[in-house]
Amino acid sequence: MDNLSREDRVRTMRAVKGMGTGLERRVRAMLAGRRISGWKVHPAGIVGNPDFTFVGRKIALFIDGCFWHGCPVCQRPLPVANADYWKRKIARNVERDSRNRKRLETEGWLVLSIWEHELKRGKRPAILRKLARKATEWRER
Repeated sequence: MDNLSREDRVRTMRAVKGMGTGLERRVRAMLAGRRISGWKVHPAGIVGNPDFTFVGRKIALFIDGCFWHGCPVCQRPLPVANADYWKRKIARNVERDSRNRKRLETEGWLVLSIWEHELKRGKRPAILRKLARKATEWRER
């Protein structure tokens, strides 16, 4: 059972930010800390609105919240109140994400994702290590 009243749950869900989240700030700090440059945050006009892009390299990086994007690892429980709505909402998000990623790939983008749970473990996700290696190669050219 949900531990919040309906009104409190509505207020809580409305307060969730789509951009400038703590997860994004953490990835930004990791990118800067590894001296990975050439990225932009939420540039306009790119399908799916990636959280970070390396436009010149056509790399799109998404930071996905486990609840909102239906993480297959965490399988976060949905709110009990209005459960059918939440089930449909998360399913639509997953479908939209898949569609956007496929379109970016069709347009020649490398699409990378970091899940919320990967950042919470206190480790630098493997994707950031890969980007750091690539960034070193880019600087050497």
